[in-house]
Amino acid sequence: MIKITIKFFAKIKEDIGHNEIKLLLKSPTRISKVLEIISKDFGVDINSRKNYMYAKNLEYCKISEILEDKDELAIIPPVSGGNQ
Repeated sequence: MIKITIKFFAKIKEDIGHNEIKLLLKSPTRISKVLEIISKDFGVDINSRKNYMYAKNLEYCKISEILEDKDELAIIPPVSGGNQ
């Protein structure tokens, strides 16, 4: 079993209801599969949010990246807003 930490920010944090969760997986797993698991467990369709960025262990990465034991995944929604 491998254990990963997933951090959420902004709107996705509100939708999930947590700023961080831990997942136990049977083996190293692609980020895309982890997103499917989160979507199913929390009823939030993360996969449809194409503008999101991902960081593995503090470095931006692609959705095809594989997560291994003790990795940290940050799910970062697009930033917008501000006054002019």
